[in-house]
Parts: sequence; C-alpha cells; structure tokens
Amino acid sequence: EEAEALHRRALEARKRTLGEEHPDTLTSVNNLAAVLYGRGRLEEAEALHRRALEARERTLGEEHPSTLTSMNNLAAVLRGRGRLEETENLFRR
Repeated sequence: EEAEALHRRALEARKRTLGEEHPDTLTSVNNLAAVLYGRGRLEEAEALHRRALEARERTLGEEHPSTLTSMNNLAAVLRGRGRLEETENLFRR
C-alpha cells in the first residue's frame, strides 16, 4: 500500500513537471504497474504497461531498450492473466 502510494505521487509529480510522455514519467508508469502486478492487480498493471509501451514506441522507437522492457513487462502481465496467445503475438511483432 505504501509503495503504491509513493509511486502514484512520483508519477503525478513527473507528469506535472515533465509531461505525460517524458521518459522519466514513463519509467514511473512502469514502476507503478510493477507494484500493482506484485499486488495481484493484473488488470490495472496491464493498462499501465500498455500505456508505457505505446508511448515509448511513439517517442523512443520500437527497438529502444526501454520500449523492449515495456514489451517484456506487458508480456509478463498477459502471461499472468493466462493470455498466452496474445503474449506470443506481442513478441512476434
């Protein structure tokens, strides 16, 4: 609970000061998603990982290491939700 609250505060501060798609803001999105994943809140984690992946693809490109990290993180959530075909398709893009 405390970790989630801290990550939410960091995300809001970064959005306010750096903007929605700044790489540091997207790192905060990823970090919050990881906390939610760890707490078993997979639907919320998936939405945040999708958000980070889409923004990183737009701003950094499809083959940037941070984009690939986001792809891997989303795949882990999808696998955790039993959506194996979607996980495979993500990696085949």
